[in-house]
Amino acid sequence: MYEDKTPEAIKAEILAAIRQSQGLSAMAGGFADGVAGPVSEQLSEAYRTLEGVPSMLFPDASSGGYIDLVGGQYYNIVRREGTRAYCDIDFNGAPGLVIPQGTAFLTAGGLSYALMAAVALGPEGTGRGRLEAAEAGSAYNVEAGAIDRMYVNLTGLTDYHSEAAAGGTDAESDAALLARVRERVQRPPTSGNGYQYRQWAMEVAGVGSAKVVELPGGPGTVGVTLVDSNDRAPSEEIVEAVTAHIEEERPIGAAVTVTAAGEREVTVAAQVSLTGGAGAGAVQDAFRAALAGYLHTLIEGKYGAVYYKPADDQPYTLLYNRVLALLLNVEGVENFASLTVNGGTADVTIQAGEIPVLGEVSVT
Repeated sequence: MYEDKTPEAIKAEILAAIRQSQGLSAMAGGFADGVAGPVSEQLSEAYRTLEGVPSMLFPDASSGGYIDLVGGQYYNIVRREGTRAYCDIDFNGAPGLVIPQGTAFLTAGGLSYALMAAVALGPEGTGRGRLEAAEAGSAYNVEAGAIDRMYVNLTGLTDYHSEAAAGGTDAESDAALLARVRERVQRPPTSGNGYQYRQWAMEVAGVGSAKVVELPGGPGTVGVTLVDSNDRAPSEEIVEAVTAHIEEERPIGAAVTVTAAGEREVTVAAQVSLTGGAGAGAVQDAFRAALAGYLHTLIEGKYGAVYYKPADDQPYTLLYNRVLALLLNVEGVENFASLTVNGGTADVTIQAGEIPVLGEVSVT
């Protein structure tokens, strides 16, 4: 906005004005030149300060800490922290062996998880425990079996196998925080209306979106269905945290049910012809990213809403032709020979309580 207001430019303007209006000498090293130098430095600094004013006053012009400032000061909206991933783990070993609470397990990449409670193996030498990631973050959402080593081996423990770790989310992004600020302005929550329940759910760390259905079980009932910030079904811990938070805030007499969205896997396979120089791997990665963006848009459209009666909460559709358009828009794709979505060439219906989750994407 004020990029041209450099000290040199301001000084030149001052000296030009002195020559024109005062008839004084503005020669280098003269009195006017000596005064204009420090003044221009201060004025340039003032212009640089003014650059930040829109960010402090208008959310749409904000980024980083300014969004936190605007959201917190004017709307009581605080950036959500990330959440930790969790998974179950099965043990085999000597009957009666106790695996202590806090025992550390690792992935090959060095991600660390700790056993949340001590596990005593039964008479058959088996037991099950639950692991918690050492830190918050989506990087800790790993596949089944990926947690395959220990910091210190335990005598008597012969084998263990972890399930897929889930529920880890990153801290809320600038875009997501700004979207919540906009929603607060455009859809004011008040008096326990549907948007207030959505607001309460969205305040909890790890929640990416929350759909509210009013009167699902008759008068005085509210249903809240959650998606995490990775566009996946949230962990039990996130669902429990939202339930507890709403219970603290809800009006007296309201019966609230909080559930996780179900997942509907979406697989896509395409056979294409490529332009010269295009690599199949790069095309597949770009296509997968485009599909993820499309699924995110579908989820936001469905789960960013409040439905005033259950009949309004209808199934929604993943469009085959939209997937085809995304494929043909990928740089390097010249044409296609075939494209299937979930094994077919028709639109895919997603039930009201489900979210589409991207599975295998193959481009050959």
